[in-house]
Amino acid sequence: MLALSEWQFLLGLTTGVEIRKGRLMKLLYTDMSQDLTEILTEQATSYAQKGKRVFYIAPNALSFEKERKVLEYLPQSASFEITVTRFTQMARYFILNTSNPKTQLDDTGLAMIFYKVLSHMDDDELKVYGRLRKGSNFINQLVDLYKELQQANMTVLDLQHLDQVEKQEDLLRIFSAAQDLLLAGDFDNQSKLSAFFKEITSGHLDKALSNTVLVIDGFTRFSAEEEALVALLNDKCHQIVIGTYTSQKAYSANFVYGNVYQASVDFLRTLAQTYKVTPDYVTTDKEGNPSFARISRLLESRHDFSTIDEQLTAQDKQALQVWKVVNQKEEVAQVAKSIRQLLADGKRYKDILVLLGDEESYKLQVGQIFRKFDIPYYFGKEETMSSHPLVQFVDSLERIKRYNYRAEDLLNLIKSGLYGGFAQEDLDLFEYYVNFADIKGRHKFLSDFTANSRDKYDLDQLNALRSQLVEPLDKLLNSRKQKGSSLLKKLVVFLEAVQVPSKMAALTGKASEAEKEQNEQVWKAFTQLLEQVETIFGEETLSVDDFLSILRSGMLACDYRTVPATVDVVNVKKYDLIQPHSAPYVFALGMTQSHFPKVGQNKSLLSDEERSRINEATDEHRSLDIVTQSNSQRGHFVAMSLFNAASEQLVLSQPQILNETQDDMSVYLKELLDLGLPLVEKGRNRFEAKGDQIGNYKDLLSTVIALNSSQLDADLDKETQTFWSVAVRYLRKRLDKDQVLIPNVIDDVTTTKVDDQVMQLVFPGEEPLKLSASALTTFYNNQYLYFLRYVLGLQELESIHPDARHHGTYLHRVFERVMGDSSSENFDDKLEKAIAQTNQEQPFELLYTEDQESRLSRQILEDIARSTASVLRDNAAVKVEREEAKFDLLLANSIKITGIIDRVDRLSDGALGVVDYKSGKNVFDIQKFYNGLSPQLVTYLEALRQTYKVDADQLFGAMYLHMKDPQLNLAQFGLDKLAAQAHKELTYKGLFVASETEHLAGGNYDLQKTVTYDKEDLETLLEYNIKLFTGAAEVIRSGNFAVNPYTEDGKSVQGDQIKAITHFEADRHMGQARKLLRLPSRGKKEAYLELMAKDEDKNQMQVAEKIIPFPVTDQAVTADKKDQEDNHVD
Repeated sequence: MLALSEWQFLLGLTTGVEIRKGRLMKLLYTDMSQDLTEILTEQATSYAQKGKRVFYIAPNALSFEKERKVLEYLPQSASFEITVTRFTQMARYFILNTSNPKTQLDDTGLAMIFYKVLSHMDDDELKVYGRLRKGSNFINQLVDLYKELQQANMTVLDLQHLDQVEKQEDLLRIFSAAQDLLLAGDFDNQSKLSAFFKEITSGHLDKALSNTVLVIDGFTRFSAEEEALVALLNDKCHQIVIGTYTSQKAYSANFVYGNVYQASVDFLRTLAQTYKVTPDYVTTDKEGNPSFARISRLLESRHDFSTIDEQLTAQDKQALQVWKVVNQKEEVAQVAKSIRQLLADGKRYKDILVLLGDEESYKLQVGQIFRKFDIPYYFGKEETMSSHPLVQFVDSLERIKRYNYRAEDLLNLIKSGLYGGFAQEDLDLFEYYVNFADIKGRHKFLSDFTANSRDKYDLDQLNALRSQLVEPLDKLLNSRKQKGSSLLKKLVVFLEAVQVPSKMAALTGKASEAEKEQNEQVWKAFTQLLEQVETIFGEETLSVDDFLSILRSGMLACDYRTVPATVDVVNVKKYDLIQPHSAPYVFALGMTQSHFPKVGQNKSLLSDEERSRINEATDEHRSLDIVTQSNSQRGHFVAMSLFNAASEQLVLSQPQILNETQDDMSVYLKELLDLGLPLVEKGRNRFEAKGDQIGNYKDLLSTVIALNSSQLDADLDKETQTFWSVAVRYLRKRLDKDQVLIPNVIDDVTTTKVDDQVMQLVFPGEEPLKLSASALTTFYNNQYLYFLRYVLGLQELESIHPDARHHGTYLHRVFERVMGDSSSENFDDKLEKAIAQTNQEQPFELLYTEDQESRLSRQILEDIARSTASVLRDNAAVKVEREEAKFDLLLANSIKITGIIDRVDRLSDGALGVVDYKSGKNVFDIQKFYNGLSPQLVTYLEALRQTYKVDADQLFGAMYLHMKDPQLNLAQFGLDKLAAQAHKELTYKGLFVASETEHLAGGNYDLQKTVTYDKEDLETLLEYNIKLFTGAAEVIRSGNFAVNPYTEDGKSVQGDQIKAITHFEADRHMGQARKLLRLPSRGKKEAYLELMAKDEDKNQMQVAEKIIPFPVTDQAVTADKKDQEDNHVD
């Protein structure tokens, strides 16, 4: 194992850098009302004019903006003598020509090193991290710790005093193995600053550095590595100038804890003490905006508990505004409108900066809304490549192997757009079949597809397609363990076989310039990743799983490098990178308590307590960051920087709803309000009569459309009506030039009349309209649902797995066989024979033997059949007249009703009744019947009346037999009453003729008063049922189908809303829902019968009013082919 001195030598680290008495460092500070960058640029220019080589150093995240700002301040003659850069890049200018034959590794390469190290370790070798050793998150944490140790000027040997000795041992074992691997592979294991430090220490750069001046701007702290480098450069360079922001009052204060400038004061005092220098307070002749200076002084006084005699002015309240907006979308829209107003006032895009409290939640909104308002913008954050088709391809490839050909992963792979030259129709067919047959697992994808549904699928075509799709993939994924270089070759063969390179070229060929750039970056990242895999794992034996996992992790970690297309754009970035005097106009969004200030969290492998103990045990210039300890200091300094970010106007905006949750106002915004700033509510009235409410032409168009559609004209005052009248006239003139009409977008979910040709095709006028009880129920559930099912013929996705429909059909077949068996066998034997025969019948044999779940379903169905059949056995007083009785009814010579009655029973007095088998808990509810939602039993009675030519007084009822296995509460009934209660649960429930109940007494019939009707009442039900059919037929023939799911209470919707198609939202479109008529429970039956008799149902129907031709489509075909199935299936 390496000793500490060996680690330090290998990593190029140095400790305890001696601060020798060289040239005096120059420390400068100024108020935030002054522009420090301008001051430091003047310093840099003066040195450049003396022939010095000047490096202007900025923090990594700010170097681009700082370079642009410095160049704006530089006189043209000095621009080539001053280099704006960062510490890590500065090293390149001095050691660029120094030969370094070692291979450079980025973060992905380092992750591969740790992955390789951990793959050679067993779980029991690592006492703490054994189970995490192959987790991508753990490996990323190791990479972060490796880099952090370099920045802290530490090695893994410094990680003493951890919470567990085993933790220290694990990290030492991992890092030592990684270091050995880096040395053996001749990889560059030094940071750029370490290499620079080493070169400076060697004395090779003394001459060059003696003529060099460093000007350092934008820091309030240095890392230990940067600190050591500055100490060394201070002795070698001609001069080092460091500037920061703080007030004279804060710097001279005896107590600075909690001061808004504490971070910069501590930084400045540490440097002053270390280098024995007195900082200079500097200013320029240019005065900053007095409003921001005054607000800064007032805030400072609140935190240092001093008092100043200043008050906010009207000018201050205009310069800094605090907005309150309802949500993020409205917030971004208000900012966009303000930007358009600034442009109208002669400002430039580059004068405007937009800051975000939460980047991820705002990114999409900003992009969409800024594009709508024609605002070019540059988002400074690197964007992940994870959504690119090639990255999704690699991700799906790894998942297919990891999850053994999970269907969704394979489908994602072929839908990436990069897999083979397959027609989209073929891929859609393949996906449809895979979902139908529930294909999953390698075995099923490599075996011939055999499942079918009424010969619907061309299995020859599908199997040919399956081979073309899966066989090249399996050649790669089924590879044995081998060298990484061999697997890379196999991968390249696979990529060529499925045409990935040519598909990528085609994708780039038809892309925009921005997309082309992204495609090139992704392809370059992919090829570089393959090169790194070759370098690190070329001679390593890898499994395909590990190989693909490495590729996936590498690609998911890649980001796009973005550069603004032009200088004149609105810059958008996160607010915590802000510097004072960043732009004339600044808008900060999302300034809520959760995001302003940002609270730094420790997500590393080392806790704060461990970091503190390590720092105490190490010497100067070697320390780890403890982020949580500096949250308050950093938050204050960022807030003060933000409040001084603009030179003309700053807007701080707070949405009440952020990420779909309510968020409180930031404490800093509350402080500003306490100072006297007003809270401005924005976006409350979209139609407010103000010019700044019009963002641009597109926004005006959308606002006018909303105004026309919302029918708010009557609610607007005269001034507002006049304002928008002028706006509309202007818009019409613009549109008239292009011969475009203002579209009338209506918020209501309206439908159009179906074209007469389509209606004639589906429902020929010379033929009766075909309906069924289930079709009628669908119509009264939601007319548009009827249109989808019976006009367009849309069906839900089929599945090879049995569902409720198959279960119902299975039980029907069992009971049909039992009741039709006239042999002398006892009832139980008949039942078992019927179950066995049904199990062997197609398609039940295929459906219920597919997998364990299907077999379990069949077992449950057999139990239900046995328990329910006891009702059939005990029903000796009733004769079964017919089973599976098909019927065709003709109503009013214009409606043909079809269906199948499961069973027709005859009582001893000759009265007829119907039985419908149901697996659900159906009952006859007169309220639902009245509203068209339960017509089945009455329709069946009508069928009996017409088929058997009998009057209503020859009917005894219609009922449901629930096919279920009774589930009872043992504690409630007890063992002695359990059998009786179970038998009671298995009863016929429906509607019964009162005069026939004496023949049913003692049987399994639920004969409550609420479900018994006299013969006149039955006539009323039958006549009203006909009116339900004729009323529906009239609407159907008209071709107008409203989106009107029913509601029982007017507050919630019970009918099918079909949201994915209709976009119906209960809170917005409740007025379109069909409200059911509900009557009190007491006397409900009599009240509904009275209404039916009076025929007061006409007002309950809703018909779509708009009549716009609906185009003929090939999909508008079959009307009611499956009605017979629907009628006896749940």
